[in-house]
Amino acid sequence: ENVPPAISLLMVECWAGDPARRPPFAEIDRRLQALDYEGARPPNHAEKAKRRREADAQRILSNVFPPHVAEALSQGRRVEPEHHDLVTIFFSDIVGFTDIVSTLSPKKTSDMLDRLYSAFDGLCRKLHVFKVETVGDAYMAVTNLVEEQAADHTGRIAEFAMAASAAAEATLIDLDDPSVGTVRLRIGFHSGPVVANVIGSMNQRFCLFGDTVNTASRMETTSAPGRIHCSMRAATLLAQQSPGIPLLARGSIVVKGKGEMETFWVNEGGSSAFLLSPPPGVPDDSAHPPPVPEGVSPHPRSKKPQTSLKGRLLGHARDAAAPKVDG
Repeated sequence: ENVPPAISLLMVECWAGDPARRPPFAEIDRRLQALDYEGARPPNHAEKAKRRREADAQRILSNVFPPHVAEALSQGRRVEPEHHDLVTIFFSDIVGFTDIVSTLSPKKTSDMLDRLYSAFDGLCRKLHVFKVETVGDAYMAVTNLVEEQAADHTGRIAEFAMAASAAAEATLIDLDDPSVGTVRLRIGFHSGPVVANVIGSMNQRFCLFGDTVNTASRMETTSAPGRIHCSMRAATLLAQQSPGIPLLARGSIVVKGKGEMETFWVNEGGSSAFLLSPPPGVPDDSAHPPPVPEGVSPHPRSKKPQTSLKGRLLGHARDAAAPKVDG
C-alpha cells in the first residue's frame, strides 16, 4: 500500500507468468523516466512527512517548555505570565568548575557536562521534577509548577538533590584520565511563590521570576562542596512532607541581599521533627497562599496521582549514573 500506483502496476506486469506479456527493458526504462516526483512518491507521503515534522517539533518544544506552554507556542498563541503560590526551586553548580575548564579541552568540558546533566535529566523524568535551564555549570529545576505536587514538592526536590549529588560523584571529570576524579556539587533550594513566563520572540526561554528564585540561588552559593543547603521555609516544608529525611541546623548566616537567615543542611544530622510546627515568621502557605499579582493569571497545573517518596531514593543515583547503551 506504500508503493506508488504507477510503479505498482509496472511491477505486476513484470511478474506476468507469460514472458511475452512482460514489458521489455526499454519500455520499463521509458516508463520510469516518465515518472515525475508526484507519481513516484508513496501515497500520503507528504501528509506523513508533515505529521512527522510536527511531532518532532512538538517533542522538542515539550522538552524545553511545560506542555501547555509548548502547545500555545506551537499554535502561535501568546503566553501570559502565570503566578504560582508555592514551588520549590533547586540550584546546583560544580565545585572548582573554573579550574576544570582551565585544564580540560572545550570538547572534554562539554562531554563532562553532557554526561552529568543527561543523568540529571533522567532523574527529573523519574521524580517528575521540571528542568528549567542550565547555564554553564549551573542546573536549575523546580517542582509544583507544571504538575500539582502540593503534598510533596519540597520532598521531591530534596530527593532529587540527594540523587543528583550521588550521580555527580559517580561522573568522571575526564573519561581518559580517571585520576582527575569525579564531579562534586554545591546544592541549595528554597520554597516560595514565583511568576513564570516565556521571554523573547527568538530563542525563547521559559523563566521564573521573584524573590524565591534569588533566595534559592543564594542557598546554592552559600552551600558547601558535597552538601545540600536549604532555607528555614524549605526545611519546614520538608519536615512536614518527608520527615524521614534528616536535617541539621546550620544556624544563622548572612546572605547577600537577604541579611541574616536561619538555614539547614539536608540529609545530615538527626530527626526533623523539631520543625513540624512552623516557627514564627514561617507561614502555613497551604492555608494562606500569597495573593496573585495584578495582571498575572494562576496556572491550572496538571494533576497526577501523588506517589510516596519513601524507598525511591535507592537506585535513582545508580540508574542515573549507569552508562547509556545504544540500541
